[in-house]
Amino acid sequence: MAKHSLLSASASHRWLNCPPSARLCEEYEDKPSEYAQEGTDCHELCAYKVLKALGRSAKDPTENLTYYNSEMEDCAEGYCSFVMEQVEKAKERCADPLVLVEQRLDYSRYVGIEGSFGTGDCVIVSDGLLHIIDYKHGLGVLVSAEKNSQLSCYALGALDLFDGIYDISEVSLTIYQPRRENVSTYTMSRDELLGWAENVLSPTAKLAYEGKGEFKAGDHCRFCKAKANCRKRAEYNLELARYDFEMPAALSDEEVASILTKADELVAWAGDVRDYALQKALSGTKFTGFKVVEGRSNRKYTDEDAAAKAVSDAGYSPYEQKLLGITAMSQMLGKKKFEELLGGLVYKPPGKLALVPESDKRPAMNTAINDFKEN
Repeated sequence: MAKHSLLSASASHRWLNCPPSARLCEEYEDKPSEYAQEGTDCHELCAYKVLKALGRSAKDPTENLTYYNSEMEDCAEGYCSFVMEQVEKAKERCADPLVLVEQRLDYSRYVGIEGSFGTGDCVIVSDGLLHIIDYKHGLGVLVSAEKNSQLSCYALGALDLFDGIYDISEVSLTIYQPRRENVSTYTMSRDELLGWAENVLSPTAKLAYEGKGEFKAGDHCRFCKAKANCRKRAEYNLELARYDFEMPAALSDEEVASILTKADELVAWAGDVRDYALQKALSGTKFTGFKVVEGRSNRKYTDEDAAAKAVSDAGYSPYEQKLLGITAMSQMLGKKKFEELLGGLVYKPPGKLALVPESDKRPAMNTAINDFKEN
């Protein structure tokens, strides 16, 4: 069996929206990024902490993690605490709930394609309830559990294993994304999940497996291997060209709103095309009107210790003093001592204002015109 599933749960948001992308992506090699490795590292740490909290044997992976730091430690600790809270809630349903960590979940029966599987970070099964918990270390994209296809696929795989034993009637899906302060949970009935599998997942998976269906561009393109030179994505983004990039004052509010819905995708697409073109150019491809040049850089010390010693020997201080940041200070003092000494000296300023889609879960702020109406 292949190491990576063609119809993987983690990529399901993409191939469910754009079925032929599943086969198209087979033509591109995997290019692991440092962000992916950082996420993998934190998943290993999270699994270790949960297993240890459950009293099971587990090896501390810390010394072998490439991106381990205090932030990752805090994220994993928070995740572990959350999972154990859910385990305690499950014990209210039955005395001995089943808790699985990094569990392979095969949902082949529901898509009709053998080898369709994924790995659930944490699966908690109790009388009547199946709870799938997925850790997300990413900072860039806010992930919602609501009708989340990846977690729904995991839930189907878990149903296949345990439904007959625990008589599951409800399914809860949870995304734990600490770096975005996001804990999102969506609960649905077993019948709703199975209905989605029959009416959406299975027929779309068949199209994806056969390389059929229509290409479709959207936010699901973000992690597609073909995103840089996909014609459909180019057409989707180039629709903005009909505005000729006029100043906003020349556009109606409706036109501005139309542009806003695509602006982030347009910027991301342009960046992907630029990165793709640079790699092709470095391999010898000539793009008319462009050339590869060396970018600007800043001077650096060849040996920082030697530089510091030379300045110190001359009677000067080579270092600047700077107050430790809150995370570093908390790590040094410990949480209890930090609160004792600095609890009254820490505040959280309001975040920078941003214009976001209505689908964003954050509450809307009062605008100036609303304030006027209230007065």
